[in-house]
Amino acid sequence: MTNKVIDTVITDMDGTLLVKQGDQIHPLNKEVLMDWQQNGNKLFLATGRLDLAILPFIHELKIKTPVISCNGGLVRDFTTGEILYKSNIELDLIKTVLETLQPLEVNYHIYTTERILGPTNTGKIAFFNELNKSLPENEQVPITLTTDPFSVLRDGEFPLKVLVIESDETKRAEIKAALQGLPLSVLASASNLIDIMNEGIDKAKGLTYLAENGYINLDSTIAFGDNENDVGMIELAEIGVAMENGIPLALEKADKIAKHHDIGGLGLFMQEEIL
Repeated sequence: MTNKVIDTVITDMDGTLLVKQGDQIHPLNKEVLMDWQQNGNKLFLATGRLDLAILPFIHELKIKTPVISCNGGLVRDFTTGEILYKSNIELDLIKTVLETLQPLEVNYHIYTTERILGPTNTGKIAFFNELNKSLPENEQVPITLTTDPFSVLRDGEFPLKVLVIESDETKRAEIKAALQGLPLSVLASASNLIDIMNEGIDKAKGLTYLAENGYINLDSTIAFGDNENDVGMIELAEIGVAMENGIPLALEKADKIAKHHDIGGLGLFMQEEIL
């Protein structure tokens, strides 16, 4: 058990807090984190997903703290609905990204402050559309299918992330190479996903915002994650924990390793090392 005083948990969602399907919190993780909050400690979520796509989990865990989403591109307080921080991608840059990727015939989504845009019902859009069938209206993920995202953007709506879905490793390397030289942060959030944000944006950026604005103390924070988009956050927290199922870089940079996310590794780690 660690002898450091920890009063704040910040956790990734997919591959960490959730089971493999990505549609539910592992029961042990939920039990431990609910007790954690009831004992006066803090819980924050940090996800590559748009925050509007994790409302069921926010409600289930009774989250009252600001949520980091779009890999640090957005921090929103759901108790008030206020956007505390955003790093929106300029439209001209998004057009350049899409034009650069067009010859590679990639499947993409655009995450905005209000919804997810994409040309086809595939990838994460298909996943969320299926989830929407069983969700109450106030928890459904707002999705718009369009081949011309620039024609449907509303006043006051800001693009935060372009998500590319590609299962072929060689093609993912080509996509990353094609984007080199643009002022972008390009990170993997899953084995088949490439997340594209403004340069310098990652979950560590969101965590830094929370620290600088008095929401957390990094010296008493433990962070859990599994993928490339979690590495900065794992390094920044006082204790950085990578999941056993994490990528080699996350495992290398972490202070500690938790067991596999599908057996509630986060909850097990908390029970054994923190509580």
